[in-house]
Amino acid sequence: MLEALLFASGQSVELKDMAKVLELSTAQCRALADSLMASYDQHKNGMAIKRLETRYEMTSREDYYDSIRKLYQAKQEVTLTPTQLEVLAIVCYKQPVTRQEVSDIRGVASDGVISRLVQLGLVEEAGRVKAPGRPILLRTSDEFLRCFGIAETSELPAFPKEKKEAAEAAQAVPAEE
Repeated sequence: MLEALLFASGQSVELKDMAKVLELSTAQCRALADSLMASYDQHKNGMAIKRLETRYEMTSREDYYDSIRKLYQAKQEVTLTPTQLEVLAIVCYKQPVTRQEVSDIRGVASDGVISRLVQLGLVEEAGRVKAPGRPILLRTSDEFLRCFGIAETSELPAFPKEKKEAAEAAQAVPAEE
């Protein structure tokens, strides 16, 4: 049944939602999903089960991506610019974060870069701030996790302590008039 749920969804499915449908605890459902993922890996099936934080999805096995790409003549790979990587790193390490906070950290307007990252599917809306204007909160997406080959953002390298302290100090210094 779990395999059918993942196949039919066509996208990642929350662990809690699968557990509810299967009438299992989330721990039981996680164990079942992890077991199914291991079985697919052991048999090197054409399909694979991937975990993306608290979600699971069925995908084509990475070993076959080149052949699949040839069949569907996938779009040309996108290379991120240094500016896009910088903004993506800010969103990743500060998430959830508003566009204004990203611009404040960088010291320049970042709306265009953020819009491009949203268009590429690497950044998505995470809700809204309960403040005047209700600014949108941004976070990295499942596509970000797929592109970087990780299951969750905690797998990324830790932000270097000295850079973190310098960034916090810079934010604490009032702007000169």
